[in-house]
Amino acid sequence: MNKEKAKARIYLKYLEYAGKEMEKSSRLREEEASPRWKANYDLLYAQLLAYKVRVYEYGVYLDAFVKKPQTAPLTKTDKKTKKTVHMIDWHLGTRKEILTGDLTKPFIEEANKLFARVVKSHPGTPWAARAQWEKNRGFGVRLYPYYEPPYKKIKNPSPLPKL
Repeated sequence: MNKEKAKARIYLKYLEYAGKEMEKSSRLREEEASPRWKANYDLLYAQLLAYKVRVYEYGVYLDAFVKKPQTAPLTKTDKKTKKTVHMIDWHLGTRKEILTGDLTKPFIEEANKLFARVVKSHPGTPWAARAQWEKNRGFGVRLYPYYEPPYKKIKNPSPLPKL
């Protein structure tokens, strides 16, 4: 977990730097004639704020995970196929619930405001769709077990071709 948190700190520094550069170029956004580039700027800036929150959440979540580890069965029955699947790994996902409380609240409010501005200013565009998706997915993070069916064993494999 410490190795992953170190990576997150590096990523957070990158996000901070990118956010400062975006703020420096806000004048260019105002001068831009193309609504496409304005939408792109607005979405990118909102995503930088949102991802900053998610990185903070990730660090806090990892601390909580270490203190109270989540468990998952190594195998389970897939509901659709009724076959046994095996846990391969833990994957990172998002959720509405946040653990950082007031620390990230201003960033969340600003990101939501910017996402809403993209949706309102650029309706029916890919930028509006992405902004709505980002807003809907929440700012919290969670680890969840990832399962896959076992590999199929081939009884009589074809010989490999000679290259």
